Amino acid sequence: MSVRILVIDDDKTYRTLLSQTFADYEVSVASSGEEGLQKAIELKPHVILLDIVMAGMDGYATCSELRKIEHLRHTPIVFISNLSSSDCRLKAFEIGANEYVCKTTHPDELKDKVVAILDADHDYFEAHADIAQKESLLLDLQRQNACMKSIGLFMQATHYCSDLEVLQKIFINTLNALGLRAIIHFKNRTLFRSTSGSVAKLEHEMLLHHEDFERVHQFDHGPMVFNWRSSILLVKNVGELSDICAHVMDALELAISNLNRRAEMVEQILSIEKTNKEILASLKETKSKSNTTLKQQLFDSGLISQFDLQDENDLDELIASSSDELVGMVEAFGDNAERISAILGSLKKPPQELRFLFKESASNADTTLF
Repeated sequence: MSVRILVIDDDKTYRTLLSQTFADYEVSVASSGEEGLQKAIELKPHVILLDIVMAGMDGYATCSELRKIEHLRHTPIVFISNLSSSDCRLKAFEIGANEYVCKTTHPDELKDKVVAILDADHDYFEAHADIAQKESLLLDLQRQNACMKSIGLFMQATHYCSDLEVLQKIFINTLNALGLRAIIHFKNRTLFRSTSGSVAKLEHEMLLHHEDFERVHQFDHGPMVFNWRSSILLVKNVGELSDICAHVMDALELAISNLNRRAEMVEQILSIEKTNKEILASLKETKSKSNTTLKQQLFDSGLISQFDLQDENDLDELIASSSDELVGMVEAFGDNAERISAILGSLKKPPQELRFLFKESASNADTTLF
């Protein structure tokens, strides 16, 4: 890249001398402070060589104005003047000069000073660029860590979801924590939820036609759709978080799968419990009928003609003992089913550190599509 040098001096002869001295560089000249200020704004030079005594705006005023311009705030400025007093030098440094050289200085010496300033300036900006790059990388890592922490909390919270409504609630709160404006829809269901609290009609209709989108679809004006197997997400301000959105959708899919399996398990438990109760009722009825039938058969056979009260009670206990064990086993099955259901119910209570995800999120006023 060519180094640009701007010379601001009202002495034509000295302007020519400096142009020849720095012939290896791209040199521009200005004959006044006003002209120099304008050219500096347009050319963005790498170094400015500035005379002090000039008609109109002098070098001090020009330097002050240059330092007010953002992209010239750190541009090296070398004062070149016949004024050599310490007061003049001090004033030059006070208003932002980098170097002060007398016009009697040999051109080669002046060139060496300017080259040294350019080298130092280059090293300075390279160092700051490296620092800025590392700071940016650190911020990105911190932002990614915060995002992954939010996804981790979401995954923990999904284990305490009782149904899809609760799952959507903690998902929306997670999106809010990530700073995303989005809408989630569970396919084959009527559930829609938005970080803004409302879903526009166009958004609603668009997400219903999820088969029209590939797995990840980006609109020309920025928003993205993440079309997973069980759910579809519209994010209006993806920015640099497209990978994070994909990760949180993976976590949501896993949560939906676990929730479905848990629902199937509960349904099976309830079915077993219902069957056990029916078997138990049938056994008790059969037992009662068997007792009456057996006693009647004993009477009818003539083997037993008469019982006293104690004998009849003994006979009842004898007959009942044959079926009591089976009845007890079925009753135990029913108790086990109830205990399993109670354990599953206890899993729905999230720990304190996750409860913020289960609260209703505050809705925003955003109801527009994009």
